[in-house]
Amino acid sequence: MDIDSIEGGQYPPLENSGIHKQMDRENQLIEQYNQNQRNFSGINLKGAMLITEQLKGANFSNADLSNALLFGSDLSNTLLLDANLSSAILVATNLTDAILIDANLIDANLSGTQLMGAQLISAKLTGNTAVGVNLSNANLIRADFRNTNLFKANLSGSDLSRSNLSDANLIEADLSHSRLVGANLSGADLTCANLTGANFSGTNLSGVKFKDAYLNLNSPELLAEILQQGAGKEENKHKIAELILYYRQGWEFLLHLNHPLAEWGVETIKAIAAPNQDF
Repeated sequence: MDIDSIEGGQYPPLENSGIHKQMDRENQLIEQYNQNQRNFSGINLKGAMLITEQLKGANFSNADLSNALLFGSDLSNTLLLDANLSSAILVATNLTDAILIDANLIDANLSGTQLMGAQLISAKLTGNTAVGVNLSNANLIRADFRNTNLFKANLSGSDLSRSNLSDANLIEADLSHSRLVGANLSGADLTCANLTGANFSGTNLSGVKFKDAYLNLNSPELLAEILQQGAGKEENKHKIAELILYYRQGWEFLLHLNHPLAEWGVETIKAIAAPNQDF
């Protein structure tokens, strides 16, 4: 998408008079899109019904699409800077490579939505339902996913640095090779999730559920959190986690550690990891 061409104001604003007077706004939008208009920035489409429509490459920056029904529509490569999509239904919508920086997606339904390679920097997605959403290789820096349902979501290769995923449902989610530097995952549920190759440097993992997850065995933060949870109130066992963090080491370090509680640490990690984790 050529952003310069749609931000230059070369397209007239959506009209609401003349020959369009009797047309509803959805039909008017589609007609003007089919006439090669792409600049719909600031438009009010609150509660609009745009089911399985072709709108790829359009500019909806600062638009109001709250409560809109966009089921199955093609919005790939669209510009949605600071757009309001709160409570919108985006089930099975194609938003591949879309730009949603600072967008409001609070309480929206993104189940089955395609957001591969999308830009969602500082986007608000709290309370979102995003079952099976595909966010692979997306830019999610500083995005707010608090209390979001990301069951079976694909977040592989995405950048979630400094994002907020506290209390999110990430059961069976794919976070492989994702970047979670400085992210907040406190209280999140990562049961059966794929965490292989994920970067947890500086991540808040307090209270996270890891049962049967595929672990990144090279992550000091991940192993240390599992050991700290396993240690409970036994202060002597917390020392194993402290050693891992101090030396910035992972599984091989723990496996060969000359410490009376090293075996306990090994068994604790194995008990949490997926049954067929490759050790």
